[in-house]
Amino acid sequence: MVLALTSSQNPQIKEMRSLYSRKGRDKTGLIPVEGSRFVTEALAAAKEGITTIETVFFEDGFDEGCLANRELIDAIGDVAGKVYSCPPSIFRTLTSTESPQGIVAAVRRPSLPRQPNLEQALYLVVDRVQDPGNLGTMVRTAAAANANGVLCLKGTVDPYNPKTLRATMGTIFRIPIEFYPDPESLILELNRHGCQFVAADVSGDLCHFDVAYADRTAIVVGNEGQGIDPKLLAATDVKVRIPLAPDIESLNAAVACGILLYEVVRYRHLTYSHD
Repeated sequence: MVLALTSSQNPQIKEMRSLYSRKGRDKTGLIPVEGSRFVTEALAAAKEGITTIETVFFEDGFDEGCLANRELIDAIGDVAGKVYSCPPSIFRTLTSTESPQGIVAAVRRPSLPRQPNLEQALYLVVDRVQDPGNLGTMVRTAAAANANGVLCLKGTVDPYNPKTLRATMGTIFRIPIEFYPDPESLILELNRHGCQFVAADVSGDLCHFDVAYADRTAIVVGNEGQGIDPKLLAATDVKVRIPLAPDIESLNAAVACGILLYEVVRYRHLTYSHD
């Protein structure tokens, strides 16, 4: 059932607004999901038991004259805790974008357990990447490359930051994300499962396309300015460089991540397609 909201003092509105701060997200365990596409991804994840949709708000008129929007509201009504319609003056206080898309939701943080004992695995290790857009793009790329998890070291930006969430384009519900308090605990975990560490390093001995990637590989990408933690870098099996034109110092972290992940995809495709 859709409820009409006319007061900006409703507790549900205050809770939704709080999700745009890390304190609010940590307190509630909820994340803000904006726009039809992202809400549709959350709906699919909810049906799979990956998350739950607690509250949905849509702007008056969102479901009028558009069959897809009407069907989305109907489908969400079957799984969400509460669904509200509200006037534009209230709705626009519930989003963080300049051009809101008419629908937002408070969604439980996804629960996607990682499978650690796979015969073939690919992980993305993120070391203190600070830019939300970069991290979101990295999560999206890792999911697209069919990676088995994104493993973040303490100091990495919150993956549930609204800017990060938008950059994931809904793939936050498709790949496990884990945090580790220090390099030692991450190294121990991946060593236990026999992972090859491949680090992006501008002074690496090998080009990224000259590596024999193992069945279990962890691609390590570091902080945009400081690079990879020395302890983590010392534990790597291979340090690779991506060839750059003269006078170009480095690539954007998300771009480097995509190149390396898809080089592993390419290598495995060529290796196993000839078996």
